[in-house]
Amino acid sequence: MVARLANRRIVVVRHDHGYPVDRKAVLMNFVARAGANATAAQPLDVAPAGHAGELGADLAPFAVEVQRRDDVVIVEPRGELDVATVETLGAALEDLNGAGRLVLDLRGLSFIDSSGLHLLVALHQRAQRDGFQLALVAPAPPVDRAIQVCGLGKTLPFLSPYAIN
Repeated sequence: MVARLANRRIVVVRHDHGYPVDRKAVLMNFVARAGANATAAQPLDVAPAGHAGELGADLAPFAVEVQRRDDVVIVEPRGELDVATVETLGAALEDLNGAGRLVLDLRGLSFIDSSGLHLLVALHQRAQRDGFQLALVAPAPPVDRAIQVCGLGKTLPFLSPYAIN
């Protein structure tokens, strides 16, 4: 779903962990039989992919909000930034026509994996190559742990969250 409001664009993607919507997700329970060394696979529950809430998981849809203020573009992703959603954020970051500065506010993330970290590094390299200023706002702990462990907190242009208000 894409919605446009004046100078904002919001993209919402249902988080289905990369599975096709029509594929069934099956949880398997491996239990040892009494007196046997083998394990048996027994399905616990069956639900269509994308219906994780029915299985007890609480997954919010991934969303990206893009705002333009003169020559500044502010991009705010929300949800889990992972291999299933990184292309959505990447597509939102492609359209930077005439932007002198890009602020990527990561405070709305609840998770980031290595594909999200790779996107941050590639975006930093693109900013250096294309000559626009990049400013990143780090996600809150513990989501920022992956950034700190990789040392990206020291090499990427992170700024204080209070600097963008």
